[in-house]
Amino acid sequence: MTHTPVGTDFIYLYGVILSEELQKTEVPVLIGIDQKKASVLKFKELAAIITPVNPHQFSQQQIDLQLKDPEWLKEKAFHHHDCISAFHTQFTILPMSFCTIFQNEENLNTLLHEQYDVILQQLMRFKDKQEWNLKIYCNTEQAFSYVVQHNPSVLELRENIASMPKGKQFIMKKKLDQLITNELEKEQSQWWQRIELQLQPFFSVSRLRKNWGREITERNDDMIVNCDFLIDKQKTEQFLTKVQELEHTFSRLGCTFQVSGPWPPYHFSKEN
Repeated sequence: MTHTPVGTDFIYLYGVILSEELQKTEVPVLIGIDQKKASVLKFKELAAIITPVNPHQFSQQQIDLQLKDPEWLKEKAFHHHDCISAFHTQFTILPMSFCTIFQNEENLNTLLHEQYDVILQQLMRFKDKQEWNLKIYCNTEQAFSYVVQHNPSVLELRENIASMPKGKQFIMKKKLDQLITNELEKEQSQWWQRIELQLQPFFSVSRLRKNWGREITERNDDMIVNCDFLIDKQKTEQFLTKVQELEHTFSRLGCTFQVSGPWPPYHFSKEN
């Protein structure tokens, strides 16, 4: 696919790839977000994946309005992801945020010039790597039961309460409930430390994200870990095997593992 001037149209940028990889792999033919062909704009060792868009439909003011439309957002965001994923299967890519738009080619070239070293460094960092995500969910009742039966601090307080007068037992049982809750949080933090340590040989960098609530996951258990990993392609199978082993080990604590990927390096693209 060759680059075609976009005239008075704005330019939508999906991402940047290494231009040297264009010599080895054919660029996928894709229809862009505004129903015009996507193309590649080369700049030294970089190549920007672009498509022309209507300057009226994709002005900042119009985008701000359209973002309030769930159907438009869903359709366009899925397209953005699908396009980046199509390139990710064949090229090293630095994905751009949804609706990254330039008024003209000159502005895009200015960005590539000013950020050239940073972008190139990022792309070299992503070469032969993939992003994978691991979410860990925990059944609260099962985890609570485990802490009650195995946590030393909880066992000690329970033993002490048993020998107390009835009146004092009532007050101390409230304290026990709070202790169990606190110790459960500590335990879950320690579980994650153990899990991450065993996964370390397989990833170059990891990034914890905010856990999702049940209103988002629509599950009956709680998400306790939401972590992204940047993994060498050659270590992917080892990583997935280790995740399965860990899930088996931690299932008795009420944990369920959910792994997804490979993804383009979305959550590592803004790091220096």
